[in-house]
Amino acid sequence: MIKDKIVEMAKNAEDLLAPFCTCRGLGLHGISHLRRVAILSGRLAEAVGEDVESAVVMGFLHDCARRNDGNDLEHPHDSAVLARGLIERFFPHLEVDRICDAIEGHAGGEVTTDPLTACLWDADRLELKRIGRTIDLELLSTKVAKRLARKRMSSLRTILKVPEKVVPQSR
Repeated sequence: MIKDKIVEMAKNAEDLLAPFCTCRGLGLHGISHLRRVAILSGRLAEAVGEDVESAVVMGFLHDCARRNDGNDLEHPHDSAVLARGLIERFFPHLEVDRICDAIEGHAGGEVTTDPLTACLWDADRLELKRIGRTIDLELLSTKVAKRLARKRMSSLRTILKVPEKVVPQSR
């Protein structure tokens, strides 16, 4: 599946689901964050052989019930509850229990052996750069996410390199 198809799936999920999301007005955890996590989760799913549609929907809904950009400790549970109703209504063919379990556990700071769950958790953690946090490779569950994180960190180091100061020679 090409990237454009995953982006289109995320756009369709957004058009359908965004009106139900309480996070719509948030800056750090609003719709643009949901969109990026949905796309990245879908791309990770493709790489690990998981269902791309499930990963995209799950990625879009993972913070859907967030109420603020701060330490909203209830948001994983609240988002899983809201996601369950939306998935049952709009995507009844998807594995709702598996998706909601992944959403409920996404902020726990753990890794997983379940490949679909890993797509969400890794996609969300790869997004930590948007709030200035360093990505901890030990908290990524998939090899592909670890490679991507290393690549991003390497690119950032290259961008941030400051040329050595040129010291004029004395005569």
